[in-house]
Amino acid sequence: MEQYETNVANVMNFLKANAFSPSVISLHRLCYQKLKDYLLASNLRYSTELAYQWIEFNQVFWNYRKYTGWRHCIDQLDDVYSMGYIALDRLAYRKSAYALLNDAFKSTIDSFICDSSITDDRYRVACARFLLYLQNNCLSDISELDYDVLLQFHQEDYHCSSKSKDVYEDLIRVFLRYLAAQGMCSFGLSLALNKLLIHQIINLSDEELNSRTDTDQKYTSVTWNIILEFLTKMTDVRYGKTVLKSSKHILTLLYIFLDMHQTGLDDTLLWYWFDKITPLLGTGWKQHRRTLCQFLNFLGNNAITTKVTGNPKSIKAINFLPAWEAESLESYLNLLKREGWQPSTIAMYRSSNLRFCKYLQSIGIASFSSLTSTMLKDFNLQDKHATPEGKAAYNCRIRNFLIYLYEQKLIDEPYLYKALPTFSAPRTSIIQTLSKEDVDSIWSINPDTLSPKALRDYAMVCIGLSMGFRASDISALCFDNIDWKQRSISIVQQKTGKILTLPMPIKTGNILFRYIRDGRPQSSEPYLFIRHEAPYDRIQRGVCRSALKRFIAASEDKSCCFHSVRKTFATQLLKGNTKVELISDSLGHRADSTVHKYLSLDEKQMRMCPLSMADTGISYKGGALYA
Repeated sequence: MEQYETNVANVMNFLKANAFSPSVISLHRLCYQKLKDYLLASNLRYSTELAYQWIEFNQVFWNYRKYTGWRHCIDQLDDVYSMGYIALDRLAYRKSAYALLNDAFKSTIDSFICDSSITDDRYRVACARFLLYLQNNCLSDISELDYDVLLQFHQEDYHCSSKSKDVYEDLIRVFLRYLAAQGMCSFGLSLALNKLLIHQIINLSDEELNSRTDTDQKYTSVTWNIILEFLTKMTDVRYGKTVLKSSKHILTLLYIFLDMHQTGLDDTLLWYWFDKITPLLGTGWKQHRRTLCQFLNFLGNNAITTKVTGNPKSIKAINFLPAWEAESLESYLNLLKREGWQPSTIAMYRSSNLRFCKYLQSIGIASFSSLTSTMLKDFNLQDKHATPEGKAAYNCRIRNFLIYLYEQKLIDEPYLYKALPTFSAPRTSIIQTLSKEDVDSIWSINPDTLSPKALRDYAMVCIGLSMGFRASDISALCFDNIDWKQRSISIVQQKTGKILTLPMPIKTGNILFRYIRDGRPQSSEPYLFIRHEAPYDRIQRGVCRSALKRFIAASEDKSCCFHSVRKTFATQLLKGNTKVELISDSLGHRADSTVHKYLSLDEKQMRMCPLSMADTGISYKGGALYA
């Protein structure tokens, strides 16, 4: 401690001899006294490393002025320890960073200022501060700058506030982009110096990187221009600002990672990196994963794929089946696809036959040729469904698969499929329609108060309520289906394939025109009703149910099923004394008998045709009058 006291005294005497201000002398005295107290309390000997550790440890507890001032005091004390005097650089610590740079770095800044026609002097201050840090860390040329040094600079460059640090780094990023354009450093460095990204940068060791790469593997080179092209095409298909911002964020991190490790991209390395970075991405990691899947597809076909699920680790249920089952089922589903069946229909075939194949696997069957009628009956008995109709529908799909297996000579019995029943007992359900209050509430809505998406929903509900179309037909409506001159809509019903043309009520037509003019997003899609978020393609029929729920409230005794709108349309025609045949034609039914179930809803007409109690076999005997 005697040496410490001696060197502190030398510093203090120098300050007094050179007429430094009392505030400066007081600053040094307090710093050296506090450091001495720390050393004594910790039973430590003074060393330069220990002194700087003490300063850095207390940085979070001190204000900017105290931290920088006391650090300067330690700098001067270190000079006395190492050289016996205070260096001139230490005495002129307020000299500008630019003045302390070597000629090469000064020339670099001057060229940047001149070439960029910059008049804001903050650029010179911020860039000089950055280059001085490089100079103090023994870098003599910009080409020696790498990610490790840049990340270290971000960590050690202390400012009085986070806002000040952000401003300086924004200015330095502009400088780094200029250097990258001149070929003096990597472009990725200008992206990395960003507080929103820098804490999410993943740096793998050489061993870890080598274990995830293969010298024989063909890697894709990812340039920044490719990323910008991808983002431009996402904009072209009209993805929203949030998705675009998220996509740019994750792809910037990917570019930095690849540039840092000087490697190309392949699936294995990409998803290994993503597993590492996922804990740092917060709740938006699924959107980031989806973007990476889209980007991989883009690298392969130069197009934006909007229907990527974004889960590279997902395994199809069919892949869990033995090869003899999986191959036959996959072949059958491909046949259905070639025949032009709807994706929803193929999905049901897949679901029902997967259930059947899993059962065969569970009882130890090793080949379809081992199937017997008894096995099919046992499967039917244990196969549970919520409704008999659902069970019959599944069995019907399985029977078709069994017929296919016979045609492929995988089973010998041609009528084996008949062991599965496809009939269920008829069931009558109470018809639910919208109440008069609900209908009046819908028609009383002012379209001027609706958002574009709500206007779309309102138009769909109005078409269903005034024309009786099914949800599947409304979602498939195209511009060509509407004849504005004849004020009619012509469709081919999705369910029955029957052509149906109905007059379009004036109010419905006005609301529809209002949506097309003011609410519908610009899109080349031929469908009338489209999504209001990217990729702005056709809606599904389930959107009609959501649209109805927007305008009426569901309850325990009232359904929000969109089909209730169609039933309401039929009931209103019935109450208006419309003939059954005309109602059937308006609904697009194949037979008039399907309208009979609506008769019970017309209470006024039902009261006009009561049945005699005697005809029904109900006796008048009993009760209070015949006791």
